Amino acid sequence: MSEELFDRIRLGDKFSFELLYRKYFEKMCSFANKFLQDNELATEVVNDVFMNVWNNRNKLDPNNMFQSYLFVSTKNRSLNELQRQKKESKFKEVITATYLEGQEMEVRDSLVIKEMEERIKKIIDELPPKCREIFLMSRYEDKKNREIAEELNISLKTVETQMTRALKVFRRELQEYMTVVLLTFF
Repeated sequence: MSEELFDRIRLGDKFSFELLYRKYFEKMCSFANKFLQDNELATEVVNDVFMNVWNNRNKLDPNNMFQSYLFVSTKNRSLNELQRQKKESKFKEVITATYLEGQEMEVRDSLVIKEMEERIKKIIDELPPKCREIFLMSRYEDKKNREIAEELNISLKTVETQMTRALKVFRRELQEYMTVVLLTFF
């Protein structure tokens, strides 16, 4: 790429950027498709690369080999997309294995959530009194550790220790629900 064209792109010249886009777009799509085996997805990846170039045009270094940068970026985004697809596929397998056939997911979700809520209440009730008080102040009253320490007239370290203990109990007791929690967030 000529230095003049590069400078114009860095200054925000859309016409110059379009020239760059037209010059490399098909080559980059073909390159991305070798990884992805999906023309539409390859086009999306390449468009993302160009969007990133445009958004960061003022940071581009004219001394770097720009063509290499484009193709390395395309390769990296393609590999990231493959990894994302692999994770998504794993989650779908977990969902299929987790939910019984013939049941609606929404019904199953609400039952699991209700069961989790009941379990959480039981865990809170079983915490030692001071630990429970600190946990409730932190999580249900949204108070910072320092605020809790001041209000209860105890050290910040004590609050941190009690929160660590409470969270350790939750992790241990709710381990069986972690798949459901992960699926809910993704």
